[in-house]
Amino acid sequence: MKRVWLAILILIPLVLAGLWRLRLETDILATLPAEVPEVRALKLLRDGFAGGSDLVIALEAPDEEAAVTAAEVVAEKLEQRPDLVKEVRRAQDVMQESGSGVELMAWALQNADPAKMRELKARLDGDGARSQLQKSLSLVGSSLDGEAVQRALYDPFGLLEALGDLSMEGLEGTMAGLSSEDGTFRVLQVTPNGNVGNYRAATVWLEEVKAVLGQQEGITMRFTGEPAFQSEIGAGIEKDMSGTIGMTELMIALLFWVMFRRLKPLLWIQGLLILSMVVTLGIGGLLVGKLSIMSLGFAAIVLGIIVDYAVLIIQEARKHPEATAGEVRKMAAPGIIAGGVSTAVVFLSLMLSGLPGLRELGLLVALGVLAGLVVMLAFAPKFAAHPEASLAVMVPEERGGYRSLLPVTLSLLLLLGAPLVLVLNGMPAFQSGADALRPTRSEAMDTFEWIQQRLGREDEASVPVLITGPETALKQRASTLVQTLDEAKQQGAVVRHAVPAMLIPDLAAQKENRTVMEWLVGEAARLEKEADVAGYAPAATALLRGLVAQWAASLKGAWPQPAESSVAYSVLARMLATGERAKMAGMVDGEGAVLASLSLAGRPGMPDREKLEALQERLPAEKGAWLAGWEAMGGALSSMVKHDLKRQLVPVLLVLVVTLLITFRNATDLLLSVVMLASGLAGLAATMSLFGVGWNLASLAAIPLLLGTGLDYGIHMLLAMQRSNNDVAMVRATTGKAVFFSGMTTVIGFASLFFAGNKGVSSLGLACCVGTLWILFVVVVLLPHWRVWLSRRS
Repeated sequence: MKRVWLAILILIPLVLAGLWRLRLETDILATLPAEVPEVRALKLLRDGFAGGSDLVIALEAPDEEAAVTAAEVVAEKLEQRPDLVKEVRRAQDVMQESGSGVELMAWALQNADPAKMRELKARLDGDGARSQLQKSLSLVGSSLDGEAVQRALYDPFGLLEALGDLSMEGLEGTMAGLSSEDGTFRVLQVTPNGNVGNYRAATVWLEEVKAVLGQQEGITMRFTGEPAFQSEIGAGIEKDMSGTIGMTELMIALLFWVMFRRLKPLLWIQGLLILSMVVTLGIGGLLVGKLSIMSLGFAAIVLGIIVDYAVLIIQEARKHPEATAGEVRKMAAPGIIAGGVSTAVVFLSLMLSGLPGLRELGLLVALGVLAGLVVMLAFAPKFAAHPEASLAVMVPEERGGYRSLLPVTLSLLLLLGAPLVLVLNGMPAFQSGADALRPTRSEAMDTFEWIQQRLGREDEASVPVLITGPETALKQRASTLVQTLDEAKQQGAVVRHAVPAMLIPDLAAQKENRTVMEWLVGEAARLEKEADVAGYAPAATALLRGLVAQWAASLKGAWPQPAESSVAYSVLARMLATGERAKMAGMVDGEGAVLASLSLAGRPGMPDREKLEALQERLPAEKGAWLAGWEAMGGALSSMVKHDLKRQLVPVLLVLVVTLLITFRNATDLLLSVVMLASGLAGLAATMSLFGVGWNLASLAAIPLLLGTGLDYGIHMLLAMQRSNNDVAMVRATTGKAVFFSGMTTVIGFASLFFAGNKGVSSLGLACCVGTLWILFVVVVLLPHWRVWLSRRS
């Protein structure tokens, strides 16, 4: 005990340092594997483009006029608080947002194909301008194509023909258009003024914004975006941690009181549980440093497991009331150490998972199990060996012995019924979607999906696409993507697409096009006069005047990017990630990204999965085109998780084999352990099949966890049967009672995951609960009889 107290004194500063370092991780994407291209694309979409980390305010009104007014009121209120808000972008169409689109058109022509720009100059030089005007007039008078007539009216000189196959249509349907078709739904993007990088700062900032805006009568206003997610997830983690730990402690205490009716051991156990949890959090803080939305449930799981060790120690003390604390520890230690180490190894197998959130969960639970094992073995025998803690063991009469029909009937029902259900209903399906990785209860996520539905079309699902690579290759890659998507559209795989290839900068083209720009600026007066003589109204040359004004300003410098204060720059920042912004998003120096989008058959936020997966296969991945939505991650993550499961099962099965060989050293108990585990998993699979519940990206991890915990229960029961010479009644009254308590506390721990803020963790908790109940039923009710039957036959 002196060595124990010395170790505790050494651990105190380490635990305090770990607790100081521990923080809450509110980034949803941090729970996903960063090496998966679709996840990288989603992170780049958020961090690399203007607006990716903004607060998004969604407004819905009874009519378009009310919606426009409400959006203006919100924007004006926020713009009057520069201490809170850096910028507010209103929900308008791209072309409306940039006036007549002149700034974007000027930028697009500046980066157009130099050969086409030279053709434009040749076509308008000398008498060519007069011929072009007559051609446009003829088109207006004779064409039945309304779009062509409109183009000839506002662009009689054919200036935009230099863009070739690229046109402003490439901007339609992109993320920049933030209003519904009927105009009653508007979205604003709000950039915070200052750092709101942690959930506490985000919460304070968001509450101040809401206070400034207040309520507008008849207007529905909801919030989403990065600050809303940070605030919501951070508060949720704190609430879940305190709620689940408190509820788990209470349920365990009630269960202990119902089964043992001893107050003093109960108080000791509660104190040791708290000590174990503090040590676990401290060590976890040093090794992991954070708690995420997927790993926060570790505490309840640990509490449900390590309380078992105290109960097993108490049971040994009750069976041997004359034993000292050291003797009780010596009798209980082998089973506890074997079970604890195997359980820790099983949870450590989650370190092989590709999901960072599950890796953190596995490591923290393993640390907690080992810390609890040491704490319980060090201190629990002290209070368990006290004379007041000993009670006579009441052994009920075992009616019918091993010949009882009830265990035979129950065994047949399980061993024959579970396979029959699986044959008739099929195995539980695997759900490959990424829904399991989303928050369980999230107003911010609900608002995000609401925006998708209102901005999209009822029969289509829009998915973002990122084009990545060296900045010098982006334009060519965009053109390649356009060709690929055009083919997919012809084949019915894609409904529509929007690739802003015309806005991608091309430095080489800019240098060559400078001469043509200078010529057009110098010839602008002559061209306007030609249009006037041809009978065109002044409005017909508005495009020319606007382009010339933009180029005249640019030519004074060294052909710069649009000014940061310009509307064009704001639009480009939402479609292009280059330079410093690309570096901030984690890209290599010299690389950039372009944001495009496409629409598939389906519903907003729910594309046709077969068409989505087929499209992912045909996209030129080697050319840097990636689908960047949550919907696109399902296939990639499913393959990874299935592969990870195989890797996780290797150490688990190895632990099973080694532990069983060391512990039993006889074929009967080895066979019984295997049948027990297989029966429990079969019962779980049959239950899931009956209720139509499938596996998902997170719940698959329940399989190795159940193998490990089930092995622990089986070891205790079979060792007890060995020691008692197969006395079923005695084992059930002593070890069976402790194992039942242990199993139920584990169930309580896993049940706390039902309330986790992540759908995957919640489904993992459900699978572990049901599986643990099945294994507990087999271990306590059937396993002792199975051993009696096999022993008598042998």
